[in-house]
Amino acid sequence: MFAFITHYALLLVLLASSFFLFSLFIFLHQLRLRQTQQLKQLRLQQLGKLREIIAGLQRHRGLSNGLLSGDASLQGDLDATRRKLDQQIQEAKKRVNSHQDSWNNLFDHWSRLREGRIQQAENNLAQHHLIIRNSIFLLQDLAINLDLTGEDSNLAFLTCIWQDVIQAAEWAGQARALGTGIAAAHKSSAEQRIRLRFLYHKIQELSGQAFATLQQSDLGRSFSLGRCQASVNQFLHCIEQDLLADEEPKTSARVYFQQATQAIDQLFSLVDSSLEALQTSART
Repeated sequence: MFAFITHYALLLVLLASSFFLFSLFIFLHQLRLRQTQQLKQLRLQQLGKLREIIAGLQRHRGLSNGLLSGDASLQGDLDATRRKLDQQIQEAKKRVNSHQDSWNNLFDHWSRLREGRIQQAENNLAQHHLIIRNSIFLLQDLAINLDLTGEDSNLAFLTCIWQDVIQAAEWAGQARALGTGIAAAHKSSAEQRIRLRFLYHKIQELSGQAFATLQQSDLGRSFSLGRCQASVNQFLHCIEQDLLADEEPKTSARVYFQQATQAIDQLFSLVDSSLEALQTSART
């Protein structure tokens, strides 16, 4: 009788231990899932903030080049853009939890660039190209580390966003900066026109690839592809007619800048839609 009770008690202890271990496993598994989701959300916030910073740096590049090329009316817009970038940089500093060296390099470069001490237009463009290029590399690294394409087949289009769309926006940003300078000076050199023609073809090529890829994606309907494509085509037409066809362009720097900005904003809207899709996926 005693042996039976002992055996029964031991069985209860084993069952209780098994239940405890199983409950602990479930708890730890759910905790890891929550931590993973929180990390994904934090990195998505980093991506979103970095996308804003890149767009701001591109805008700062175009306005500063127009100012250095002779259009003093752009000073107010440049100052406002600089203040907004300062705010975005401060917000980004609160969210950094990876790629610390790359972020610090970005913060340090901006702290020097924002002073506006560069007086040569070519050097100003070169420094902006460098900080934007490194920022794009950082964005792509963050996106790769966050890659959810293996978890959700609907997100297979993301490679196109991080590569073709982002780079098309950067080529368009370079064309905006160069063209704004040309429009401000009301003249262009052969070298500038060759470079602008190169940018024209790059925008056309990469945006075309992106539109074709996204149209075939499962989320293609959620993108405003028609509106984006129309804005890009209008910008390309503006480059062709207003700058490349005339060595002494008559269009104003502000009008050209605004036309370019519409196209760039539309390209970045595709990035924003992708980030929204990622946020939805990360919550599930």
